[in-house]
Amino acid sequence: MRLALSIAGASFPSYFAYGFPALSSQKIPRDISIHRHYHRNDNGTQIFCHNETQSPIFTLGDLDYGAPGVILVNYDSGSHDKINGTMYFFYESDHDYVPYKYTILSPWSHAYINLCPTFEGRIVRGNYLNLDGRTHNLGTWAEVNWHPDGSAWGDVSLLQGNDGAVVIQSLDGINKMKGFAVDLLASAPEGAWARKDTGSWCLDKIVGPNANKITKSWEAKYLDPWNVYLEGDIDPVINSNNGRFQVTFYEGVI
Repeated sequence: MRLALSIAGASFPSYFAYGFPALSSQKIPRDISIHRHYHRNDNGTQIFCHNETQSPIFTLGDLDYGAPGVILVNYDSGSHDKINGTMYFFYESDHDYVPYKYTILSPWSHAYINLCPTFEGRIVRGNYLNLDGRTHNLGTWAEVNWHPDGSAWGDVSLLQGNDGAVVIQSLDGINKMKGFAVDLLASAPEGAWARKDTGSWCLDKIVGPNANKITKSWEAKYLDPWNVYLEGDIDPVINSNNGRFQVTFYEGVI
């Protein structure tokens, strides 16, 4: 049985209307083998927020004046790597070696993360290995990008792996939502797994060379491709008219 998303109606921190914490408030050509499906600027080029020769920006949360950005919610009770919480990394597309920003959130906490107006990329779970100058792509991606008019687009993708559930929700008063909150790792079949660079195991990627068909079949049993990226020809993307999203990470593997 596939699990459908419901729109949350409560306001934070009164979590869980229909199982999701909530805050009040065009398809483009892509090479699916390298997982690029961002809504580019009008001239098709990307203006990067950060150079990979620069050090990543660490923040425990930015001042929130209502500007475009992400309210990141850690709904993972674990204390990963003995840091009393979880580390999250913001990578720009095509900058896979050095993250743009990163943060640490304690369990059940949230923080506003300000991003530059041209940001297009992904938010992922991680640890200090993400600061070693190498690629660490295996896992669930929450993808976001902004347009010059201040609006934003977002999605949740399992194309490059699945290390836990993520939900993305617009904060423009319309409460559009994509993603999933169910744990698909707990009882996944043998052959669906891949090892992360940390040594932990999560569900394998389902795109590109060595795409795992067992993983894709398992995830497709429970998830709707209109809610989560599982296919190359379906774009389960939402927009936020005011450029603000809530992104909630549930229990996951680091």
